[in-house]
Amino acid sequence: MRLLKNELNSNNPTRIISVGDITTYTLIEADILPDICIVDHLTCRARISDEVLKRIHHPVYLEVSVENPAGSITSDLILCIKKAVRSGNRTLIFVQGEEDLAVMPAVIFAPTSSIVIYGQPSSGCVLINVTSEKKKEILELLKQMEDFDDDIRRILNED
Repeated sequence: MRLLKNELNSNNPTRIISVGDITTYTLIEADILPDICIVDHLTCRARISDEVLKRIHHPVYLEVSVENPAGSITSDLILCIKKAVRSGNRTLIFVQGEEDLAVMPAVIFAPTSSIVIYGQPSSGCVLINVTSEKKKEILELLKQMEDFDDDIRRILNED
């Protein structure tokens, strides 16, 4: 956590976006309130504890809910992340299903110089510094997914 705090202090990110319940919980416990949190109330496919659940539903967050089946990225999830980033409000997005792939649209819509943090089970956290190059890389990966359709293309191309 010390390394993460040093990174955040030295880079002064535009936005901090966390993906995952334990990642979000760990950040909040360290007095780092992400601008956007994306959670599904699961960790390694098991329900999170009541303590984690209570802590991640911090009163500072506007809470929204969206459905997204495991192993996919729906247009609803992408639109929800896009709206949360553009709103400027601290937002907690509760995903009914699975939030694992939400990292991709989070990087695509985050302002450059933001940080997206997600959990890597049994390893810790992964930190992505959002750059225009990283956005392009993630967009190309997203375009290769089975879920990529006209609705997603439209959402990505709207201002």
